[in-house]
Amino acid sequence: MNKIAEELNRYPQDYWDFKGTTKSGIHNIGKYPATMVPDMQYQLLSVVSKHLNNKNITLLDPFCGSGTTLVIAQELGINSVGIDINPYATLLSFVKTNKYDKADVYNAISTIKSNLEQGLNFPIFDFYNIKKWFRDDIIKSLSQIRHCILLEKSQDIRKFFWICLSEVIFKFSNDRTSTFKLHALPKQKINLIEDKCIEYFIKIIKDNSEHLNYSNTTSSNIIYGDSSSIINNKLKREFDIICTSPPYGDNPTTITYGQASILFLKWIDSKDLSCSQELLEKYTTIDKISVGGKKRKIINTKDIKSLQDFLGKISLKKQAKVINFFEDYYVSLKCMNKCLAKSGYVIMTVGNRSVDAVRQPLDNITIEILESFGLKLVSKFNRNILYKNSPLKLSLLKDKKTIKTIQKETIIIFTK
Repeated sequence: MNKIAEELNRYPQDYWDFKGTTKSGIHNIGKYPATMVPDMQYQLLSVVSKHLNNKNITLLDPFCGSGTTLVIAQELGINSVGIDINPYATLLSFVKTNKYDKADVYNAISTIKSNLEQGLNFPIFDFYNIKKWFRDDIIKSLSQIRHCILLEKSQDIRKFFWICLSEVIFKFSNDRTSTFKLHALPKQKINLIEDKCIEYFIKIIKDNSEHLNYSNTTSSNIIYGDSSSIINNKLKREFDIICTSPPYGDNPTTITYGQASILFLKWIDSKDLSCSQELLEKYTTIDKISVGGKKRKIINTKDIKSLQDFLGKISLKKQAKVINFFEDYYVSLKCMNKCLAKSGYVIMTVGNRSVDAVRQPLDNITIEILESFGLKLVSKFNRNILYKNSPLKLSLLKDKKTIKTIQKETIIIFTK
């Protein structure tokens, strides 16, 4: 038996639930849906990395999201690369992993606080449909904060300020945050919002600055874009560990990461984002360009038995979206295999969502695809989701039924 499998088998079954532990420090910065459990990632990477002979371990997270795995890699002295197609995710991951100078950050905080208190002249910011999502007085306060952020000369510090602004937007927008899809609050609730944007922003920048990385020198390269394209065209290297939690289905019917981020992105100056401005014009574009967002013919996955069995249990209409997702997903896994070093490890956390009230076996489909590439399964085990940053219900469907979120996840580890 593989040494990693032997070690993992010694843990009690409920160990990986991490009951009683909550996110803290740098992991609390920003707002992002369905984030990973830092303690779990730390333990997994500790176990796997100590069994690698290479002293200079490299890690890739091709769906890096809020950057939890990248932060843990830094703590363990592992150089990492993170990729995501959501520009807010890559901005957040950058801020969490970038090495800041404490004096520079504190001076910048002092300056922006002073500028906000002075009440400098500033333009009122605007974008299409802004008044649906923000009350007039809130727009004015956020515009003032935005103007003061733009006065900061350091791009790295501006990026930190934008993440802090996203927390203010989350708290004071008209969006009903109980789901990830954008839904405006009822007018009476919007009227109850108290404009304390500036006070809250000052509090957030002070609180968050305490948790920034001021000492860790391990490199973490954050890349915006489609992971398959980036692996094929830009990454000319192999990684000892690929550790990630991919989407569990197409974004529009699982978790709309794009919609959950778009109001933040609308306020951020384009020069501090890696994406094109066109990407942000529509509220749904990010989700449409994510895994499974485009129509695909079933080519790569037609021989994946566990997928074919599942498709036979759901309606033709639902089959089309599932095929779109798994055709893209197959390509992603193939690219991951391509850049995995010999004797390297893939660590994946996946969840089996429901489609047509039937559980989609993402775990078994993933195993079958990776085994078709010649990878060997080292370990597979489940965990209960106790504290995931996710509402119990994702959205209200047209037939008034709600989609329940996934209550369990599966960790699968492969080696090459």
